[in-house]
Amino acid sequence: TTITMRIKFSFSKNTSNVIINNQSLVNSYIHKCLGKNNIYHDAKNDYNISQLYGGKLNADNKTISFNEGGYIVVSSLNTEFINKLICGILMNPKFINGMVFSGTEFIQEHFYNGWNHFATLTPFIIKTYPNREKYKFLKSTDENFEEKLKEKNKYIFLKFTDDNFNEKLKQYLKRKLSAIDKTLDLSNFDVKVPIHNDHKTKDVLIKNVINTGNLCHISIYTNKKVAELLYNIGIGQSTGSG
Repeated sequence: TTITMRIKFSFSKNTSNVIINNQSLVNSYIHKCLGKNNIYHDAKNDYNISQLYGGKLNADNKTISFNEGGYIVVSSLNTEFINKLICGILMNPKFINGMVFSGTEFIQEHFYNGWNHFATLTPFIIKTYPNREKYKFLKSTDENFEEKLKEKNKYIFLKFTDDNFNEKLKQYLKRKLSAIDKTLDLSNFDVKVPIHNDHKTKDVLIKNVINTGNLCHISIYTNKKVAELLYNIGIGQSTGSG
């Protein structure tokens, strides 16, 4: 086995209620800690940031309270990114709604050659564009150009309830991994999502856009190097945004 780690950043209880759609607040804080105009903002990322956890929904169904404090989990193989984030949080301990940074915890995991079993911490999002080829050579002079253009750019979210989900997820992950490192051994790569009563889809608001993600268990057959890489960069898209 090989060992890796991710970091849990904890914060004190809130002094005012936190809005339920708080991901943009979390993202803003992370980038504040990374520094103004940092190279990671709106760029292709090699890190994974969770949503804010530890709270309970209030009676108004619009806000959350963190009476025992809250936390976010961050992972990355980029040590420069991790070091910058840790230093930035130490220099900016005030989080949101009166919550203050209170400590870190390093989480260790083991990876194997063969099957590795994951439970997603936050919903993973995968967008697909089914109509790209249909209008591949679309021109401004084409009939109904504007409508066709909207259709071409329209995407759908891959859901674990979709037909052939395992195969679609497998092919997506192979493309993602190959784009990161073409030398990775993906010859025996396989993905299976077991049947489980707790699996569900969840809508996530990112930049005022509702995205549909999947919360489920995933089993991945691969070598421990690839398993560790996936663990650190995250399964889907928008991994740097919760």
